[in-house]
Amino acid sequence: MLQQVINVIYPTRCMACGDDQAQSRGLCPPCWTKLHIISGQVCDACGVPIADGNLEKAFCDKCLTDCPSWNKGRATVMYQGVGRKLALMLKHSDRLDLADEMAKWMYESSIEILEPDMLIAPVPLHRWRLFHRRYNQAALLAQGIAKLAGKKAELGLLCRHKSTRLQKGMSRADRFENLRQAVSVPARQIPKLAGKNILLVDDVMTTTATALACTDALMQAGAKKVNVIVFARVARLE
Repeated sequence: MLQQVINVIYPTRCMACGDDQAQSRGLCPPCWTKLHIISGQVCDACGVPIADGNLEKAFCDKCLTDCPSWNKGRATVMYQGVGRKLALMLKHSDRLDLADEMAKWMYESSIEILEPDMLIAPVPLHRWRLFHRRYNQAALLAQGIAKLAGKKAELGLLCRHKSTRLQKGMSRADRFENLRQAVSVPARQIPKLAGKNILLVDDVMTTTATALACTDALMQAGAKKVNVIVFARVARLE
């Protein structure tokens, strides 16, 4: 009864549209229909949905021809509709309140690739971009996932020491060139990585360039294995 009274006085609003008819998990019914949750058979490497099947492990055409250097990858939603809107609101509209619920969804998506001994680390921002934005959205998501997993997020495990251009609108080749040698593991963090498995966390995966740059830096610093979880995946359904 108390919860009902609270809901009347302070109605739960939809995370995406602000409507006060939000149900559990933070979205109103119309927004739920516009959220493309990834389920069923997915690419074991990048998390993109692929044709339904019962294979224990399957790969999309892209990962079959150009297999990423990380081990396994998962994504929670497609980067379209409400999924795209939530990702942009968190990243560019100071909607830090979205991070906890998004992290819960990501945690559920990452359960099969999250191992007990894994270190959880976010994709880093360059210090100047962090100064202007005031927060790293990937770090917020990593902290939320780590809390649910009973761990502490390793926020300083990676460093973006090169100030790269914003990648929106770049071609695939330009994105890879933009991130070349832009990410590294600080010397003080290298002892922590020896023989460890890492869960790398980011908000959006487009061409895989960012995740590859981070994975390469982690592996060169001594990590044993890297798995990747992102909130939204930019891709066409196969």
